[in-house]
Amino acid sequence: MILAAGFSRRMGTAKMLLPYRGKSILQHVIDQGLGSSLSGISVVINPDVPGLYQDVSVTGVNQILINDQASDGMSSSFKLGLRSIPNHIKAVVFLLGDQPLLTSDEINKVIKDYYWQKDRPLIVQASYQGEKGHPVLFDRKLFPYLFDAKGDEGGRSVLKKFQKDVFYSEMGKKQIQDIDTLVDYEHLLREEVV
Repeated sequence: MILAAGFSRRMGTAKMLLPYRGKSILQHVIDQGLGSSLSGISVVINPDVPGLYQDVSVTGVNQILINDQASDGMSSSFKLGLRSIPNHIKAVVFLLGDQPLLTSDEINKVIKDYYWQKDRPLIVQASYQGEKGHPVLFDRKLFPYLFDAKGDEGGRSVLKKFQKDVFYSEMGKKQIQDIDTLVDYEHLLREEVV
């Protein structure tokens, strides 16, 4: 589940569509999801962002979910996404559409750490040298709690409530940054040149 329904208020322009290495920021996240061991890709988008639907209409994306309540915050995207998940799916991995440096390796490690535990954890969260980050996997047993989330908290309240049940999947590298501001984007582009 790729969350891409924000308003990019801090950026001042549709950040998901900003170019990076010949593609939009969001397409990089989609590509890494498609190259991972995820069983399907759903993208939650904001209908008020011109061109976003066309940008995510790529081969391999199973569902494009239009979040008409995007102004209610990230939780509205969580809920819309969860309602679309088929009953046979055991867990969902949430990715952020503004993390173009995320790779399929991080996604696969979170999935592997879920399946390789004798007692499957309720949550597997990526950890970057001890710093919590994305992706985050939630077992189906926690879906009812995710439906209770409000506003922009997303899954934070559930992570807090079930912190004893979180398995931290250590990536052994620096934290992957969100691209929230123009400064973040300029830094991303400078890294590309280095």
